[in-house]
Amino acid sequence: MNHQQAGTLLALLLLTACAPLPFGLGTPPVARESCGDVLEFRNAASQLSADAGQEMRQALQPRGGADDNCNRLRLALLLSKPGTAFRDDAEAAGLLADFLADPANAQHPQRALAALLADELAERRQLLARQGALEQSLARERQRAKALTKELKQLQATTASLRKQVKTQQSQLDQLKSIEQDINAKERAVDGEGRKDP
Repeated sequence: MNHQQAGTLLALLLLTACAPLPFGLGTPPVARESCGDVLEFRNAASQLSADAGQEMRQALQPRGGADDNCNRLRLALLLSKPGTAFRDDAEAAGLLADFLADPANAQHPQRALAALLADELAERRQLLARQGALEQSLARERQRAKALTKELKQLQATTASLRKQVKTQQSQLDQLKSIEQDINAKERAVDGEGRKDP
C-alpha cells in the first residue's frame, strides 16, 4: 500500500465520527468525546506523503457536524507537525483557538492537550519572529561588514598609491640632492681654479 492509499484509508477512518483510530492492536475502546488516541494519530499523520496529507487536511475540515471538535483537534495536530509538507502553524493555531474558545469543550478530555499545543505554537511563533529579527540583524551586519571591507580596500589602494607617490618623490629628491652636490662640487672646483689664476 502506497502513501496515497494509506492516506485515503486514514481519511475514511477519520470520517466515521470520533471513534478511536485503529492504529494499535488490543487498544481498549476510548470514549467518543475523547477523540481517540490523538497523539498516536499525530505520529501516524507525520508519516503521510504531501498528497496524502493534503487529502487528510480536506477530510478533517470542520463542516458543522457533531465530529467537528475532534476533527478540529486532529487537523490542528496534523498541521502543527514539524517537518511535513502540509505544516501550517497559523491555521493550526486558529483551529486550537476555536477549540479552546468553544464553551462545549470546557470539560473536554483533550482540552489540556489542545492548550499545550496552542502554547507550543505561540512559543514557536515567538521563536520564529526572534529568528527572523536575528537574521535581519545578521544581514545588516553582513552588509555593514561588506561596506567596511570595500572601504578598507579603497583605503589600502589609496595608501599604496600614496606610498608610490612618496617613493617617486623621494627618488626625485635624491636626484635633486645629487644634482645639487654635483653643482656645489663644480662651483668649488671653479672657485679653486679662479684663485690660482692671479
